[in-house]
Amino acid sequence: MVFIKTFLNELHSNDESHLVTSIKYNLKQLLESEAPLLVLDPRLVESQHSIFAFGVEDIQSLNYQMGKNIFTSRIKALIRSFEQRIENVEVGILADKDKSNTIRFTISGDLVDGQAFQLNSKLNISDFSLTMENEIV
Repeated sequence: MVFIKTFLNELHSNDESHLVTSIKYNLKQLLESEAPLLVLDPRLVESQHSIFAFGVEDIQSLNYQMGKNIFTSRIKALIRSFEQRIENVEVGILADKDKSNTIRFTISGDLVDGQAFQLNSKLNISDFSLTMENEIV
């Protein structure tokens, strides 16, 4: 009994809700995945929200050189399509002072439980790994 409580106490000491943890996990999987190179018929509406469209369409072109508006609209469209637990999604580019091979951006919105949140994200272009940090709103 004491052995199990040790792990449960550690789990509950986290300030992050299960909903936020789940959303962060899904967003990380979404933005680190490359979508299959398939052209889907626009009439197949449900297929647009399936594994056939999951991930970034062209992961090699997803970089800051394509323009801030195009980058933010692509990320916003992916989130709207695959993470419906976030409403009023906004994506904004942050200035990168380090001039490193990364894109720093924020993902903000309202969760379905009414909680507002913001994730400060950093996408490493060289290996397309994503890190996210919560910012309590």
